[in-house]
Amino acid sequence: MTSEVCLMNSLSVVLAADSATTVEYYGQNGAEKRYFKGANKIFQLSEAHSVGLMIYNSASLLSVPWEVTIKEFRKELGDKSFNTVEGFADEFIEWVNASQRLFPDDIRRSGFVQQVGGSILGIIIAFNKQRQEDDTLVFSAWVDAYIEHEGTVVQNSELSDEEIEELTVSTRNDLISEFDKWVELANITDTDEATRDKVIEEATRQALNKLARENNYSGLIFAGFGDHSVFPELVSFSQCKLWGTKFVASGKKVEKVTHDIPAVLSAFAQSSMTDTFESGLSFDVFVKMQETFAGELKSFADSLNEVSGATVPDEKIHELIGERLRSSKDKIFDFARTEHSLPLRRVLGVLPVDEMAELAETLINLQSLKEKVTKPSETVGGPVDVAAITRSEGLVWIKRKHFFDPSLNSRFFERRR
Repeated sequence: MTSEVCLMNSLSVVLAADSATTVEYYGQNGAEKRYFKGANKIFQLSEAHSVGLMIYNSASLLSVPWEVTIKEFRKELGDKSFNTVEGFADEFIEWVNASQRLFPDDIRRSGFVQQVGGSILGIIIAFNKQRQEDDTLVFSAWVDAYIEHEGTVVQNSELSDEEIEELTVSTRNDLISEFDKWVELANITDTDEATRDKVIEEATRQALNKLARENNYSGLIFAGFGDHSVFPELVSFSQCKLWGTKFVASGKKVEKVTHDIPAVLSAFAQSSMTDTFESGLSFDVFVKMQETFAGELKSFADSLNEVSGATVPDEKIHELIGERLRSSKDKIFDFARTEHSLPLRRVLGVLPVDEMAELAETLINLQSLKEKVTKPSETVGGPVDVAAITRSEGLVWIKRKHFFDPSLNSRFFERRR
């Protein structure tokens, strides 16, 4: 996990990120995690233009670290520019999707085939369990009944029906091999091509739904100035991952400093301390308050019914409670906005770059301290990297860790000139 902050006012952007990274693998004792504190999460996206990129959650795509991908893109981008930060973001996403050198199609397909193969295996295991109870089961008839009663409907997919069909066709031979492998191991002999195709289609739908639920995604945050940007801009994507062979970046959000919006404060991944600092109340506490209010109001209504002998229906009680909760939520957020958020943004709008950088670093350190004293594992921590981006100076490092001692590597810096 990680904690990252982006602060913007009319003068500059400040990006800050911790250095913690989590590696999960499966050993003899099941899933195990290791925590390291040397990850780089802030990058200069262009050598020639004032745009930066932060990453969070998964640090790689198809086993290629984002650090490698971003630096390769930066070389190929050269001095190409765009009118807005959104243009840089779209170019990066299209480049990643098209890159065959870093992400070859055969490797993308093999990953998807492995996912569908796991679903095929699950279907065959379900058949074998029932066959142990009734050895007269016919596989084709069982598959028809299984799909009729438990058939999967694809939900929340980032692929269109045409793209799913194209993906299925391109992996058909490999999926047939997966099916034949598991059928042979399960000693299923009463199958045919029609049944095989039905199983593959059902397994594909299951794999797509599982892909929509899994947490193996990356967050990408682009910030800085486009060629026509008067004030800085922020474009973030909260869900970036491969869907079959297509790289998809979803959960897009665009934030801009304008003449009417003097400042922007956005936090990503672990953000409870930044939320508390900005609003005066963390969202997890607010949710618990609302749940507690609902329970107490229901108990109060039940007590009134009992004391008065009234018989107000539960549906009416729940309706009234819902109205009170919505009213209280609006009042709490109005107070938080008036007394905390707006004053903070007014001050942030006029902060000089160095003080913005200090504030961003402090917010990350607060989150790190909270994790350290409240959680058994420190998922936020390590050195805090801080970078500032202005239109004239581009991306400038305020604080940056190195995996080497700069004083011993003067030739590295000479090569960079």
